[in-house]
Amino acid sequence: MTDATDDALGIRKLGHRNFVGGDGDLWQRIGMLQFEFLRARGLEPRHVLLDFACGSLRAGVHFIPYLDAGNYLGFDKSVDLVIMGVVHELGHDRFIEQRPQFVLNGRFDLSEFDRNPDFAIAQSIFTHLTPADIRRSLAAIAAIAAPHTQLFATFFRRNFEHENPTESHSRLCFYYSAEEMRSFGEASGWKFEDIGAWDHPRGQMMGRYFRA
Repeated sequence: MTDATDDALGIRKLGHRNFVGGDGDLWQRIGMLQFEFLRARGLEPRHVLLDFACGSLRAGVHFIPYLDAGNYLGFDKSVDLVIMGVVHELGHDRFIEQRPQFVLNGRFDLSEFDRNPDFAIAQSIFTHLTPADIRRSLAAIAAIAAPHTQLFATFFRRNFEHENPTESHSRLCFYYSAEEMRSFGEASGWKFEDIGAWDHPRGQMMGRYFRA
């Protein structure tokens, strides 16, 4: 993964919105897109949601008020992004009222969460990870998943010659085929459905991981 110091410098330089991929209209559009997508897939306030790589809460600002208190689980490697998201986007009062849970580390370690998610979303994180780190991520989510958990993950589809970077990086893009995405989850028991286009403004595709 990218060095945490490098990410912190990038966040200060670009701002907490631009660092995760877009200020202005893109910030609102991509956050709302995730919210509306999961609601259409059956997410209700009673469900527990894992927002994997929640960043500065681009989607969290929609999910946290919608879900019952304590039902939002946010994971990220960047303490800076999450703090800025809470302070500048969510707000102190909403944070206290809704009690979102956060686990922050660069090890893909979700063991500190005390809830099993019904739904999980990994939006624009596998687009920055090597196959090894995607497998680690899927294994970590599987370790806290319930039998019915559904994980929705975006990816850039590889349909042309492209050599991915050799190390995961927050600012570099990785491209994979649907078959590669399927293979990444096999060792941790995930099955895969290639959903495809879902109106993402940067052309990211959507896939669904499920247990049975």
